Amino acid sequence: MSADSTRRRFIEIMPFAGVALLAACSPKVEPPPAVVDTPPPPPVAMPDPTPAPAQEPAPATAGTMPLVEETETQAVALGYVADHTRADTVKFKSYVAGNQCSNCALYLGKSGDTEGPCPLFPGKHVAAVGWCNSWVKKA
Repeated sequence: MSADSTRRRFIEIMPFAGVALLAACSPKVEPPPAVVDTPPPPPVAMPDPTPAPAQEPAPATAGTMPLVEETETQAVALGYVADHTRADTVKFKSYVAGNQCSNCALYLGKSGDTEGPCPLFPGKHVAAVGWCNSWVKKA
């Protein structure tokens, strides 16, 4: 075979040889995994969009809040005592016999309660028979 015929033969087979070489040198691509039918996830419960009716805070009743301790800073500053008969009449000249938390304008407890809330002591109750220097006559 002459060199000319070898060259022609090479040119004839070259396109096929190139493709074969490229295929041999290319990275192998795995076919995608088979799709398995899976059931859809269960539906998610959605919250109820209607707002809940507003609830008013329950009224404070005796025993639901702690009583003010006479040793607390605010109580000492106001001269609070759990029993009005023990009020310091020398230090607090405004005390008048019979004045007590239950007949003070600031007392928020109901008539007959043994204790109730007072805005001077937030989150706590005062004794109905207590007294402090901020006593104000009920109107």
